[in-house]
Amino acid sequence: MNSLSAKEEKSLSQSSAVSLMVSMGDLSADKHTSKLVSQLKAMQPDLSVWGLGSTKMREAGAEILYDCQEFSTIGLAEAIRLLPVLVKIRQILLMEIEKRQPKAILLVDYSGFNLVLARTIRARYKDLPIYYFISPQVWASRPWRVNTIAKTITKMLVIFPFEENLYAQKNIPVSFVGHPLTKNLPDRSTLLDRQRFANKYNLDSNKTIISIFPGSRKTEIKNLLPVTLTAAKKLNKERPEIRFAISQTTKELGKVIEQTINNDPLINKIVRLIQPEDTYSLMSICDFAWAKSGTTTLELTLFAKPMLIFYRADWLTYLIFLIVKRTQRAGWPNLLAGKELVPELMQLDCTPEKLVQYSKDILDVPALSKEISQELLSLKTKLGEGDYAQSCASQLAQVLSN
Repeated sequence: MNSLSAKEEKSLSQSSAVSLMVSMGDLSADKHTSKLVSQLKAMQPDLSVWGLGSTKMREAGAEILYDCQEFSTIGLAEAIRLLPVLVKIRQILLMEIEKRQPKAILLVDYSGFNLVLARTIRARYKDLPIYYFISPQVWASRPWRVNTIAKTITKMLVIFPFEENLYAQKNIPVSFVGHPLTKNLPDRSTLLDRQRFANKYNLDSNKTIISIFPGSRKTEIKNLLPVTLTAAKKLNKERPEIRFAISQTTKELGKVIEQTINNDPLINKIVRLIQPEDTYSLMSICDFAWAKSGTTTLELTLFAKPMLIFYRADWLTYLIFLIVKRTQRAGWPNLLAGKELVPELMQLDCTPEKLVQYSKDILDVPALSKEISQELLSLKTKLGEGDYAQSCASQLAQVLSN
């Protein structure tokens, strides 16, 4: 009898192992999902987790077929350019599902890709459990996606309490699992205090420090970094004592930002590039923040930091956004507060001049800054309680053990 080759043994092992396929499209999802994967692996050490993810998922023991940093998109134009790549990835995932026969599918955020994937999987596998963690924002735009969810998803694992009611009203199985940020943000006692932070980055702790969060994708850096740096120079002319600190999500993005900073003598003097591991320390010690619309604004909310939110996309993407949106506001602090608590500078308003103007309006009135901080702090209760990783892992473990 012929013995199996190493490749055949690996394939046989993969096909016979209990496995979970995971699909996501950005670093935030990678970080959050890695926590629940770690919980699952602790509960079921022999579980095979594979699919789309990045560094954190790999560290948690998942097999990453494609690193989501390589196809993360922002805007319709970029998504169209990457469409052939995304189609290829979807086809390979479907081939791997056929080969590995996973006990369940976990889709995480990234609705443009994941909902199409869900439809295809459901058409082929009528009984395969498909769970969706971090819901598409159907309450903010494209509400018709609820119909796709109802037809394809076994259960929604949502991170906002109000989303549970939304899906329950549509008779879609749903569970509120808690928001990742309520558990993933470090305790302030573990972060650099203002003086140690200032010493590390050659800053004066007695001067105003504005933090800048230009995004976590190369396209965002390309589109938004020049706006913020021009604003920094303009504000510095009026307020020479102000210094700026830019967050780098990854070392790779940091190289792009660093090159830009080093090419401008004034920017090199007034701006500091912060290491990824000190991002939360920056949020903790800064006096004011300029943040690209997204998860960062929610993190800053939990740190109760006054901020302004900015965003600019290609015009086709923005026009479609205007057509499909269902809310007046885009920033998380304002969505949770139900009013414009912090300024939103979108598209045509996303200019250096507007960043400078609104920053001065808030910084020049300490009482207003304090009031904004207090209101931001009160919003934490709207994120609910609960350990999302434990809740998600427990529910998935039940399916995987059947």
